[in-house]
Amino acid sequence: MILCGVLDIHIDLLVKLGLGVSVAFLTVLLVAESFHIIGADYFRFHPVIIFEIYAIINLMQLAFEYDPRD
Repeated sequence: MILCGVLDIHIDLLVKLGLGVSVAFLTVLLVAESFHIIGADYFRFHPVIIFEIYAIINLMQLAFEYDPRD
C-alpha cells in the first residue's frame, strides 16, 4: 500500500487487494487478542482492540469508496 502511494500507482485491483489483505490481517490480530481477553482474562488489550476495530472499519470504507479515476 505504501509503495502504491509513493509511486502513484492507480491499479484498481492492486489497491483493493492491498486494502483487503490489510483488513484480513487486522481481523486475525483482533481474533487472537480476543482469545487473550476472554480466555486468560488479560484486559490490557482493550485500547488496542478499539483501535483495530476503528482501523478495520476505516480500511473497509476506503476500499469501498476508492475510485482510481479521481
